[in-house]
Amino acid sequence: MNEFVAIDFETANESRDSACEVALVRFKDGIPVDSFTSLIYQERFAPFNVALHGITPKQVKSAPRFSEIWGDMKDFISTSPLLAHNAGFDMSVLFRSLKNEPIGIEIDYFCTMVLSRQMLDLTYFGLPGVTEHLKIEYPMEHRAESDAIAAGKVAHCLMELEGVENLYELADKYQVRFGKLVESGPSGSAHITKGRSSSLTQAEKQKIIEEIGLENFYEDPDFSGKKVVFTGALMSMPRKDAEVAIMKAGGIPVSTVSAKTNMVVFGYQHPTVLRGKPLSGKLQKAEELRVSGADIEVVDEAQFLEMLRDPK
Repeated sequence: MNEFVAIDFETANESRDSACEVALVRFKDGIPVDSFTSLIYQERFAPFNVALHGITPKQVKSAPRFSEIWGDMKDFISTSPLLAHNAGFDMSVLFRSLKNEPIGIEIDYFCTMVLSRQMLDLTYFGLPGVTEHLKIEYPMEHRAESDAIAAGKVAHCLMELEGVENLYELADKYQVRFGKLVESGPSGSAHITKGRSSSLTQAEKQKIIEEIGLENFYEDPDFSGKKVVFTGALMSMPRKDAEVAIMKAGGIPVSTVSAKTNMVVFGYQHPTVLRGKPLSGKLQKAEELRVSGADIEVVDEAQFLEMLRDPK
C-alpha cells in the first residue's frame, strides 16, 4: 500500500516560527483517508499574510499553542513519510515551531515542487500552476487543509504518470534526494545532480557583498547566481527590499527580461497597467523566451516569500 502524510502550514507573519494553522492529511493509494487540522495561537499578524489566507488574531485567540498539539501531530504522522509542496518552507516552519524542543522522531519528507521541476514542462511551479497542468481541482484558498490535499493529489498523479509504487521510487527515478527532519533540523529535498556550489562568479559575489555586507550574505540554491526580475506591485514589502533579499541569497536582481533571465517574480498586476492584456509585458516576454528555449521560471509573491530563507 502506498501511504504518506501531506502537510501544510499557514503563517501569521514573515517569520517561520509564526505558524497559525497546520493540516496533516493521510493518503492511502491516492485517496485522502484521515486528517488532523488545527489553528495555532499567534499574536503578531502581518497584513499580507492575513490577506493571503484570511486567518485573523481573533480566530486564533483561543487556539492551542504549537507545543500543545505536537504530540497529536507526531502520533498522526507515526512512521509515514511527509510530503509538501515547497517542503523546505513547511519543514522549516515545523522545526522552528518546536522552539528547540526535541522532535522525538526522524521524518523522511518529499517535495512535490522539486519533483514537478524534474518531471513537468512548466514555467510556473507554484501549487496553482502544477494543479492546473495536472487537471487537479484546487480551490486556491491558501488554507492548510486544502493545500495539503492538493499537494497529496499532485504526488499521486506524478506517481501514476511514472507507474511507480511509492514516493521513494519516484524520487529515485528522477534523482531527487528525499529530505530528512532530525533533531538538528531539516536536511532538504533536492535534485541530486543540482550543484551545491555557487553559480556566482567571484566578481558578482564581491559586488553583492560590497552592497549588502558580508555578514548578510548567504547562498540559497533557489537563488544563487540567478538573474531575477520583478513585475507588478509586491504587497509584502517594497521592491527595493525584495531586491536586497535576493542579493542576500546570492541572486542578481535585474530590471528587464532577457534570454539570460532565470526567474520572474510577479506581484499584483493592476488592470489599468495590463490594459486588457492577460499578462504584463515582462511575463509575456518570459513566456515567449521560454517557448524559444530559455530556462525561465515564474514565481508568485507568496511562493517567493516561502522560498526565501527565514530572515530570523
